[in-house]
Amino acid sequence: MRPIIFEDDLSQLLDQFEPSMLFDGSTVDELERWQDRFRSTVVELLGLRPERSDLSLEFLTETDCGDHVRYRIRYQTELDVFVPAYLLVPKELQNRTPGLLCLHGHSQFGKDGVAGIDNSPERKEEIVTKGYNFGQKFAQQGYVTLMPDLRGFGERRSNYPNPRVDYCMRNYLCATLMGTTVVALHLCDLQAALDVLQSLDYIDSEMLGCAGISLGGRMAMMISAFDSRVKIAVPSGCLSMYQERYQALKKCGAQLIPGLLQYGDTPEIFSLIAPRPMVIEWGLEDRLAPHEWTERALVRVRKAYGAAGASDQLFVDQFDGGHQFNMKVASDVLDKWRNGGL
Repeated sequence: MRPIIFEDDLSQLLDQFEPSMLFDGSTVDELERWQDRFRSTVVELLGLRPERSDLSLEFLTETDCGDHVRYRIRYQTELDVFVPAYLLVPKELQNRTPGLLCLHGHSQFGKDGVAGIDNSPERKEEIVTKGYNFGQKFAQQGYVTLMPDLRGFGERRSNYPNPRVDYCMRNYLCATLMGTTVVALHLCDLQAALDVLQSLDYIDSEMLGCAGISLGGRMAMMISAFDSRVKIAVPSGCLSMYQERYQALKKCGAQLIPGLLQYGDTPEIFSLIAPRPMVIEWGLEDRLAPHEWTERALVRVRKAYGAAGASDQLFVDQFDGGHQFNMKVASDVLDKWRNGGL
């Protein structure tokens, strides 16, 4: 007999759910055919995509940060929707350099910490405890980095007058009522961000990557899976599965894709990135990524990379730490990628 309590019933159903489009092949051809089918399926699930407009890129302010310059910029994604962002440009550029899209997680300050802005105790804490300033660190290593505010965060965030309201879930409900999803809206903005990087003459437009932490890691996974301009991905703090998260009531509407579990889960989206290089960061003390589920996810992602003949392009940084950006393995892999060593 199924549980009489509805929430318990749903949790049990989630635990037993078997997606119908898991990859079960072993060759490159089988993987590519599966990727085409699964990618098309997820695109339909994401709902309506906004019509893109011209970028109307503006440079608003310029700050000397020693070894790099921080520009505050904004650009248009859909008509009259402008994204505030920081662009960090190393002072000593060597020819045309790679560009990295660096995405924040669930932070009220959005892009600030990723750019290394620490002008408040709360911002400093994010940087110290979560390694949030990875965009700044990558710029110090010679990359041009772009840090936008995702919708609902930073300058695009409500004042949250009612602390009891889950605003990520509220935004998700509003979006789905209109036939779209927050993920689809994020993807619209992130594709525009890649356009920004490609428009800069000091960036090698064929050498773009994306890194992110937590929600930003999930969005790094998404944009890398759905836009082939991303040549290397560094998702951190997101090696979890929807099946586990929502069974355990770890909710976040900013990353929900309605109906996804009929067909697959996060390992299948990660698998769309193969054979491109990817560094998955996983803190062994990360309470948002239970060990059993992350291991289960890795088995499926490794299967796809193996079929692609690219097992050596999948790097897993299992480190002693929690929900944070570790950077150590990612820095080494990115350096090899930049120098043609992968």
